[in-house]
Order: sequence, then structure tokens, then C-alpha cells
Amino acid sequence: MADVPAEVELVAKLVNQRIAQLLEEQRRVWIGIDLRLVDVVDELARMAAGGKRLRAAFCYHSWVGAGGNPADAHATSQIVDAGAAFELLQTFALIHDDIMDNAATRRGEQTIHHRHQDRVTAQQWRGDPRRYGEGVAILVGDLSHVYADQLIGSASPAVRRLWDELRIELNMGQYLDMRSAVAGEIDRQTAQRVATFKSALYTIVRPLQLGAAIAKPEADPALHDHLEAFGRPVGQAFQLRDDLLGVFGDAAAVGKPVGDDLREGKVTELVAVAVANANKAQQEVLADIGSPNLSPADLEAIIAVLRETGAVTEIERRIESLIATSANVLATLPFESEARNTLEVLANYVAARTH
Repeated sequence: MADVPAEVELVAKLVNQRIAQLLEEQRRVWIGIDLRLVDVVDELARMAAGGKRLRAAFCYHSWVGAGGNPADAHATSQIVDAGAAFELLQTFALIHDDIMDNAATRRGEQTIHHRHQDRVTAQQWRGDPRRYGEGVAILVGDLSHVYADQLIGSASPAVRRLWDELRIELNMGQYLDMRSAVAGEIDRQTAQRVATFKSALYTIVRPLQLGAAIAKPEADPALHDHLEAFGRPVGQAFQLRDDLLGVFGDAAAVGKPVGDDLREGKVTELVAVAVANANKAQQEVLADIGSPNLSPADLEAIIAVLRETGAVTEIERRIESLIATSANVLATLPFESEARNTLEVLANYVAARTH
């Protein structure tokens, strides 16, 4: 399942075109006012260019399943705008996340705050390079958030409520993620709660519900509950696979250094299971998680313990169980069989992806 499914690529093409169109329009606006302001739009375009567009894919295919008609140009433009909004919101979240983590790379590119920190040094400008770089990145992230809101702006009140809810959940999940890492709160319940807000709801459930709400503006609580019952386990599996890739993935494929989650002390189910299962000697090795100066040898020792404690095996089994649960729910979802089949492809892909 390493290859991106055609069902994702179809949506990615439409969303990429919409984002490129929007940012090109904005570039023309700002270049006519002050050439320096184009920097901000260009940085956003650079960071928004990557990504698999999974949120947009779940949103689009749920829209189709709930009655959306891809042959209707006006209706399609609405769902593509929503997909583009999700991806610009994700770009905002990644840019700000990179500042919080002081990450050097993202999607194989230098992060904005590092890039502009280096610019101050290279140009011999005044002031603190780090503060300038982080300030630029915050503004680019904020601009991405504004554009995302503009794209969702003409939606129905039901869609807007979902949009507001998912943005609040995303911020709360990010706070809990930061706090638990700093406080060393390595327990499975915390890891699952962070995963629920940052992945299960934000990445899968809300896109599914929002797509259905665009297709059916009238409230349908039963359908939304059904989509959540399907989407939660898929989102949890997505996060568990992400946790594994953050430790065992290929850095070139993932687009950022592997092992950073361990250096940052990210509270994941993978680590929580290892801590719970570890003996005294293994606990001492795992106690180094959260140290920013972990050497390659330190990382290898921690990774060995993750395997020895059975944490990796348990997480792989949990992913399988979650996807099986989602498949059972999907079988009763009131969508046409083609739409259900597509959602099954997407669920299997996010659970088994290699990057």
C-alpha cells in the first residue's frame, strides 16, 4: 500500500489546482502594491505544495457518497474549495508546529523559520535572526489560515459549525501534545486523547462530516454519527502509523528527520506501551526520550527497547483491529457501494502507508 491510490490523486489534482489559482491571484494583488510582500505568498506556496491531500480526499468522497454530483460544475467547485480549505488549514498547522518543535525540515524542504533566520544572517540585517524567522513563519501560517477561512466562507451554517469545531479541536490537541511532552506525561490515555483531537477528528471524522454536510445542507445527525463511528478508528490507525513512521520510516520519504519525535518527547501510544511493558533496565533507556541531544546510538538503544517490549507488535495489531472495526461500520453506511469501496481504499491506505 505504498503507492498513493488513484482516489486520492484525483482529489489532490483538483485541490492543488485550486490552491495554485488562489495563491497566484494573491501574488498578482500584492506584487502591484509592494514587491516585498510577495515573499509571504511565495513562502506559503512553497510550503502548501506538498502533502497527499488526505483530508480533502475523505471530504470529497464523503460528499459523493452523500449525494454530491461530480458532473455539476458549481457543486464540484464548492467541495474542491472545502478540500483546499482543509489543506491550507493543514499548512497553517504544520508551519506553526515546526516553530514549536524548532524543526529544520518539512516535506523535504527547509522550514520557513529556519529559512528566514538564515536570510537575516546572510543579508547581515539587524536584529535577532531567530525571532525574525519565527515571526515570518507565524505570519505565513496565519495567512494560510485566513485563506482557508475564505474558501469555506460561503458554506452553510451547518458546515461552518463543523469547521469551527474542528479548528478548536486542532488547537486543543496541539496544546495537549506540547504539554504532555514537556511534563513527561507518558501514558496511553494521554496519547490516545492527543491522537483523537489531532488525527481521528481533524484528519478523518470532520472531513467526512463536512463533505456530507455540503452534499446535504439539511442536518442529518444519524449520518454524522455513522461517519464518526467509521472515521474514529481510521483516524486512530492513521496516527498509530504516523507514530511508527516517525521512528522507523525513511527520512527521505517522510520528508523530515526520523527520530525527532523521540528527541522531542512526543507522547505516543508506541512509547506509552513500551514504558508500561519495560523492565527496570529498559525503563532507564526509555528515560532518555525527550532529550534533544540524543545521539544515533541513543536512538538505536531506544528503538531496540521499543521492539523488545513488544510495543511495535502491539501497535501493528492495534492498527489491524481498528481498520477491521472501521470496515464493519462502513458496511452499514448508507452510501452507494462504489462510495463505500472508495472509503475502504482510503482507510486501508492511511493505515498501511509508508510515508
